Amino acid sequence: MILGMKVRKPDLHDMLKFHPKVLEFHFSDSDLNLELDSNFEQRLIVHCYEYFERKLLDIASLKETNQVHSKEKSLELIQKAIDKTLSLNEHFLGKPTLIVHPGGYSLYESSQSEIEKMQGMIVDSVQQLDFKNVTFLLENMPPYAWFFGGRWNSNVFLSSDEMQKYCVETGLSVCYDLCHSHLYCNKNNLSVVNELSQIENYVEHFHLSDASGEDGEGLQFGDGDLPFGEVIPILNKHREKSFAIEVWKGHEQSGKGFGVFLDKVCQAGLLIT
Repeated sequence: MILGMKVRKPDLHDMLKFHPKVLEFHFSDSDLNLELDSNFEQRLIVHCYEYFERKLLDIASLKETNQVHSKEKSLELIQKAIDKTLSLNEHFLGKPTLIVHPGGYSLYESSQSEIEKMQGMIVDSVQQLDFKNVTFLLENMPPYAWFFGGRWNSNVFLSSDEMQKYCVETGLSVCYDLCHSHLYCNKNNLSVVNELSQIENYVEHFHLSDASGEDGEGLQFGDGDLPFGEVIPILNKHREKSFAIEVWKGHEQSGKGFGVFLDKVCQAGLLIT
């Protein structure tokens, strides 16, 4: 697989020591003002900010609240991220990519009719964006997400069934977060290996970390129960696809946590091109 590294501007040059072919910038809302003063030999991926000015982006938003933007405002903010990605790409090689969390958030247990309404909004929302010069990837969601000191339910883009239907209808690929998928599977007594096998051919970029339970995400390799022994042979079929490591605080100490994960996953058999 093609090695990518998660970066922010302050630790950008620390991550270059891993010799990645892809740099994935995890944006905050302040990064709309990001400027770079160097050119890079890598391909650019931008992970869109998940909230802007203390309100969540949500392209499946049923209504605006004091903590969630409307669908329309969310799309406006995503379009700004697309435009910024194109601007930054002057410093990189190839076609850039933008990764977006679709949202579908609620602080309460949503009804089935609400969930179906949210799911039905995703394709229409994506088709309102202008990303003709960017590879646009929605990312699968974990069952729970933590924002603003509270635990939110994620109601859309959880299963490979839903992702596959989206890919077939739009002709687009996805970013597949193995950790998110494993948490979803743990909650619903499913197999992440089966989920991966169903969606693998629709994936353009992967996020890797270990996971445990229903909300234990971003763990170091071996600290969770994700079955890497079964997952890695599937990943090795996709050497032309890229991945980035998403270990919690892995960027600290010059990327120490990322480096540990990379060493361990390679020792377990992942092939890096």
